[in-house]
Formats: sequence, C-alpha cells, structure tokens
Amino acid sequence: MKLILVYLTVGILLNFFGPLAKHLSIEDKHSLKENKNKSLFNKYSLIIAIRFFMTLTYPLFYINYFIRGKKPIEPISFEDKINSSLVKRLRELGKYNNTAPTENTSDEKVIEIYTLICSSFRKASKEKQEQIPANNLNTIAMKFFKVYEEFGEDFMHKHLKYELDKYLKEGLRLEYQKGISLF
Repeated sequence: MKLILVYLTVGILLNFFGPLAKHLSIEDKHSLKENKNKSLFNKYSLIIAIRFFMTLTYPLFYINYFIRGKKPIEPISFEDKINSSLVKRLRELGKYNNTAPTENTSDEKVIEIYTLICSSFRKASKEKQEQIPANNLNTIAMKFFKVYEEFGEDFMHKHLKYELDKYLKEGLRLEYQKGISLF
C-alpha cells in the first residue's frame, strides 16, 4: 500500500515539475485553445483526465524521454496547418507572378488580410443573393495583398470599402472574375 502511495505521490509531483510538467503545460495550452468555445467542464475535464493518466503512466514517459531519446512533439492544430499551407501557397503565387504577398508581410497579416477580404466579399455576395467562386476570391485577395504592401493598411481598408460598394452596385469587376486556384 505504501509503495502505491509513493508511486502516486511521485506521479503527482512529476505532473508539476520537470520535463513531464513542461510537456503537460504545452498540452494544456493547446487543449484550452482548441476548446475555447466550450464550457468550463469540457475545457478542463480533458486536462484533468490527461494529468490523471500521466500520474499513473509517468514511467513510460521518462523511459521514452531519457532512455529512448524521444522528445514529445508539440501539438499543432488543424487550423494552424491549414493556415501555414495557405500562406506558403500564397507566397509561392506571389513570387511566381512577381507580386504580393512578399516577405515584407508577416504570415499572421497574410491570414488576417485573406480572411478579411474573403469574408467581406462573401457577405456582400449574400446581400446580392449571389455566390462568388472561391477561385475568384483568391484573385481578389491577391490584388489586396498588393494594395496593402504598396499603400498600407489604412488605404487597403478604404479601398476594400470602395470595392465592396462598387460590387454591390455594379457587380464583380472583370479582372476579379479570373480565378486563381490555390491547391
């Protein structure tokens, strides 16, 4: 009985100190990020379950960590994978066409602009009871990357408002009707 109590005490301590604690902390942050829109119970029940499981199986972690030399892999969300693929592809297209987005624009800003442009034009198309194809939205986004890099964020927002108003009144520009496939 004392041996089990010592085993569990060591497991609990290792949950909060050392390499296991560092890895579990990363897992906790990832879990909270992935479940940000869920209830407190759902957010923390997975964290508690993982901590409990690691309290029972911590020797396996340390065997892999120290003896086998296997370090834990940082969790990557599906959204992060998609975003990194999108940024990579947009930069490849920009480089191929000698246009934006270039390295002057951060990855986060590329995602922000792409999301803003596509969601704004989708919203406007719903108002017109139309649907703009995804490839056309890609073309529009590429044009706005160029506007952003040449004239800055304030002008880009003004230009976006102008283009949305023009689209609502006259329809989609001919140059925006050409599609760019990202994948």
